[in-house]
Amino acid sequence: MTCRTSEQVTPTVREARLLCDSDDCGCAFVVQIVAVRLVVRGMKPNPAVHLPVGRWREPANDDAPRPPANDDEAPPEVADTVGT
Repeated sequence: MTCRTSEQVTPTVREARLLCDSDDCGCAFVVQIVAVRLVVRGMKPNPAVHLPVGRWREPANDDAPRPPANDDEAPPEVADTVGT
């Protein structure tokens, strides 16, 4: 994927437009990058932004089995809804 453009939506949200690098694909979509929590407080915090302080990442529960990814499933058929 290649990021074509991005813009600030709020002080904690940025929206980016991505395009697939494959000429055969042509997929394009929009993603949002969101600040969820602080891991290390900055030296010059913005007083208008209030984020909870937390860990980098929660510890994984390695004892629980993980469900398989859906990579081997065929995508559902898209119904033709034109004219209905």
